Amino acid sequence: LAVTPTSVPSAPKPQPTQATIADNPATVAPTVKNDVVAQGSSALPEVALTFDDGPSMYTPQVLNILQQNSVHATFFCVGEWIQYYPSYVQQEYSAGNVVANHTWDHPDLTTLSSTDVQTQISKTSALIQQTIGVQPTLFRPPYGAINDSVKSQVAQMNLTPILWSIDTEDWTRPGSDAIVKAVLSQVGNGDVILMHDGGGDRSQTVAALPRIILGLQQRGLKLVTMPQLIQDMNAGTVAPTLN
Repeated sequence: LAVTPTSVPSAPKPQPTQATIADNPATVAPTVKNDVVAQGSSALPEVALTFDDGPSMYTPQVLNILQQNSVHATFFCVGEWIQYYPSYVQQEYSAGNVVANHTWDHPDLTTLSSTDVQTQISKTSALIQQTIGVQPTLFRPPYGAINDSVKSQVAQMNLTPILWSIDTEDWTRPGSDAIVKAVLSQVGNGDVILMHDGGGDRSQTVAALPRIILGLQQRGLKLVTMPQLIQDMNAGTVAPTLN
């Protein structure tokens, strides 16, 4: 009897081991820092949750928590990890979150040539466009390292550079209580909160996130995406809450 050949399913792509990123913040010249968005309006009761260095195996857990609490965040994604987890980036976008550019493989851009800076950013924007059908409009330099040269190149690519006003230092894995405290002990109107959904073991960040969201909401702070925070800051008003 002839054996009917059956289609062999292609082997799944092996899950990569994500290198741990030590996200020590860079020192940015005051003249440059004053010209980069790091906070919204101090007059408006809203804050933005931002997540760097993903996507990773922890991203779906972060997305589930956001969805359960009906809030949205901004994800600054690393290009080489979008390659491995494109569906997670699609989930970010389809759930109403904002997908932004965090370079291809997380270098300190201030140490690179202009050509390499352009490659790091443009290659990542192109992959984001390919993955979700939309060009990113926001960019966060790894380590927050930015100078006039990098800022100029970012502007030429029609991206707005974003820093932060509260660093949870969650990448150091200080414990979920410490991550919660880092936010709730100092948060105020317009803060941009830095967390990570990639770059290492982010289980503590996942554990802290529901308590952070609850604590912010109990203080009457609305959680918005970075584009919304910027828009409201420029308009001087808070967008109405959609039921």
